[in-house]
Amino acid sequence: MSTTTRASDGASPAGTASPLTGTGMLTRLLLRRDRVMLAVWLLLSWGVSAGRAGTREALYPTTEARQTRYDQVMVEVPMFKLFQGPVYGTGIDDLLVQESFGAATLLAALGAVVFVVRHTRTDEQAGRRELLGSTGVGRYAPLAAALAVVFVAGALLAVLTSATMIGAGMPAAGSAVFGLVTGSAVWISAAMAAVAAQLTANPRAAIVGAYSLFFALHFVRGASDLGGPGLAWLGWLVPNGWLQRTQPFAGDRWWPFLLVAALVVVLVYAAVSLADRRDLGSGMLATRPGPRTGPRGLGGPFGLAWRLHRGMALVWVAGTAAICLPTALAGTAAMEQYAAGDQMAEWAAAMGSANPGDALFAYIAFATVFPITLYAIQVVLRMHADESGGHAALLLAGPVSRLRWAAGHLALALAVPAVLLVVVGLCFGVGAGDSATMLATTARLIPAVWVLVGIAIAAYGLAGRVAPFVGYGALGVALTVEFGQHLGWPDWLFWTFSPFAHVLPFFGPPGAGTLLVLTAVAATLIGAGLAGLRRRDLLG
Repeated sequence: MSTTTRASDGASPAGTASPLTGTGMLTRLLLRRDRVMLAVWLLLSWGVSAGRAGTREALYPTTEARQTRYDQVMVEVPMFKLFQGPVYGTGIDDLLVQESFGAATLLAALGAVVFVVRHTRTDEQAGRRELLGSTGVGRYAPLAAALAVVFVAGALLAVLTSATMIGAGMPAAGSAVFGLVTGSAVWISAAMAAVAAQLTANPRAAIVGAYSLFFALHFVRGASDLGGPGLAWLGWLVPNGWLQRTQPFAGDRWWPFLLVAALVVVLVYAAVSLADRRDLGSGMLATRPGPRTGPRGLGGPFGLAWRLHRGMALVWVAGTAAICLPTALAGTAAMEQYAAGDQMAEWAAAMGSANPGDALFAYIAFATVFPITLYAIQVVLRMHADESGGHAALLLAGPVSRLRWAAGHLALALAVPAVLLVVVGLCFGVGAGDSATMLATTARLIPAVWVLVGIAIAAYGLAGRVAPFVGYGALGVALTVEFGQHLGWPDWLFWTFSPFAHVLPFFGPPGAGTLLVLTAVAATLIGAGLAGLRRRDLLG
């Protein structure tokens, strides 16, 4: 693929056609390619938001139970504000929205980011964008088609969520507001992904960067809610805070959606402007040229894998430390307010600790396992991208076996997440004042991450074309059932479909047997994937 072809070269000859020529055709193509992925994503997003509206009375059947939950969120347990947001009333509808907000917005954002990058930057890296440009497709058509599909999907999610809540007897105004909250999460994250796809030439960096930004802004909103009136202004600086402050069923504020619309318009305009200014196949953040000669280690598959993943791995290590250390220091101050709560003491006791602060930091540390796992899956899927783009075939034509080539990527997919979780443990150990306890807590999460890495490598080795769907889908299911467990879903769903259920700190420290079983499962999946890779044909 040429890196000197301008993105505008996709326009038809003599510039007689619109830059959006072919958008309708591409939209139909995207819907056909990813109709299953879209349906599963929308179903999961709907399920964690409105799927339980009809049975909401069973959550807290009495006034006393609702008041107890309100006190837990607003007085006793800071993690609820941090992850789910505050509750604005003691009504059952207020409590349902408070419990659903974090899960609904984060899961909706994940699917939107993956879809937009998949059909913009990934297609461009694979050479499909250049082929489309030669057919007279307008230079903005691929981006417009991807955004059109996701924006319509967000609108559909908003309508389904609102209709389900109204059908369950919830007030129409609040239902409509919360439906727009879920749809807005899709639109905001899709626009972020569109910009990220123009900034970097690496689709994995675009996905991880865009979703990590949305994830981080969710915690900025949480820090604002946790800090009380003195930090309320912070929540108004981030779009996640705007969504929270619409106050469905309590205030039913509509005007924050004007801020959402303005932000989406600005981000889409920025994405289009950047697309018009960069070369096809490159990003605005240009990569520096490499040295004339490479180190000796670059001559082998392990050295090549490290060279390919080194930059992103180092960014993740530095970024994790930069986020977790200030969070740990802020959490230390927050515990002065919340440490006296009975719930915090109970959770700390379940962890085997007498310090309520350990429960707070363990809860936050557990949340980091999801973006870290996303990074690990991205490392595995680099093999899929290289194989689909023909790079793997060139490498394997030499004296390099498939297993040696895969082993380099696999080693980093296993090692870097382990390092990241150690960094998380050390940072939160500073806040908790007990580095050993926090380090042990985060280290126990490593085998669960490896299980999802194993699922991704098994899908890649046994059925290469579906590897992205299975890899991201497995993480999406784990994230969904984790949120569902907080929403009252049956515990067996969490224990069956999420490896993280077996290492969750609040169920007590997992024993050595549990960790060995998870490691064995991961090893079995990895072995199956490598065996399949040896036998199947390369992707063309």
